[in-house]
This record gives sequence, structure tokens and C-alpha cells, in this order.
Amino acid sequence: MQKLMPVSYLIACTLFFSSVGHGQGHSDSDLGKWSMMFYYASTAKQVFGQVVSGKFSSFGEDIYVLEGTYTLDKPNCFRKIFAPIFDTVQLACNVSRRHNYHHHDRVTEGNLFVILRFSRFPWNSYLRNSIAIGDGISYASHVPFADREPNDSAGNYNRFLNYLMIEATFAAPSHPNLQFAMRLHHRCTAWGTFPKKISAGSTSVGVGIRYYF
Repeated sequence: MQKLMPVSYLIACTLFFSSVGHGQGHSDSDLGKWSMMFYYASTAKQVFGQVVSGKFSSFGEDIYVLEGTYTLDKPNCFRKIFAPIFDTVQLACNVSRRHNYHHHDRVTEGNLFVILRFSRFPWNSYLRNSIAIGDGISYASHVPFADREPNDSAGNYNRFLNYLMIEATFAAPSHPNLQFAMRLHHRCTAWGTFPKKISAGSTSVGVGIRYYF
């Protein structure tokens, strides 16, 4: 679902800021082992690439999400793999409730994924920022209308899909544990990795609040 372009931009940005901001300030890994987040998102009619480019119109579905994350310790061998670029690696799980008010449908969705986060920006003493990408698996209690073609049977689609998120956070330097987040919440087949229709999936644009403890 057109992942390569935004992912390449994210990696390029983290490499650049890693060179200009290395060693300055604290990373999100210093904020606490655990965090909780609540966010609201609206699902788009457009595919992932169009949403990233700024095109968005509502599909008529709202998503309410509660998420927990665990931050891996710095000596963790898995975290060391990504250390040259990402200063924080987290394991995350969220539960989503999707409300489609056009079709009067409600779907429960669960996502389990890994987050790679970069937060060592040179301006963190003025505004704390992080950017992150996460990837994992997603399961829906039944196939959402937003994941399939109009008038197509849900039986042609898989309830298990790939989960991708891209996120930016903002916090006051005096209260770095409390963050405002903007997120893309995306389900897809990952180029057919998950069987049945390769076009399955949806993208939602959300905002939320995270707290580290």
C-alpha cells in the first residue's frame, strides 16, 4: 500500500537529525519504562500514499484507541541493532474500537507491534519532539467496511493484516512525560504477505495523548 516513499523519508530525516543532534538532550527512553496513550482517529477514503501526501476525506468511520508501550533497556540486543538511527525501541499493543456510522457497524481491532523512535532533536530544550515508525500484526473481530471494496463480501478478505503506524509527538520541556501525538493508523496486506485480496486495508488519521511513567 505504497509504504516505501514515507518510510524512506522517515529514515532520511532520522539520519540527518542524528548527525546534527547527536548527544544533545534526552531521548524518550529516559522518560519511563511504560507509557499509556489514548487517541482518536478518522478513517480516510483514500489509500495510504494519498493520505501521506495530504489528501483526506472521511470514510465515515471513527476509531478510539487505547495503547500501552514498554521501552526496551539500552543494553537489549534487539535495541542495539537499531541504535545507529533510532534511540528508542518499544513494544506496543493497542485495542481499537471502530465505529462506522454510515453502515452502523462496530469492529474491535487489536494490534501488536514494534516501535522505532527517534527523539534526539537539537531544539528539545525549547520543544520536545519525537518521530516514530511501528510495524506488526493487526486482527479485527470482523472485516471493517473500510478495509474492503464497496459491495464486496467480507469473506473475500482476511481479518489478520499488517499494522503500520507513523507518528510525531510534541511535549513541553518542563513536562516531557506528557505528550501530544499525531498518528497514521494503517492496516494492509503488506504487498500480499497476508492472503486474500491484496487491496485490503485502510488508513486513519489520529491525534492523542501519551503519558510515560
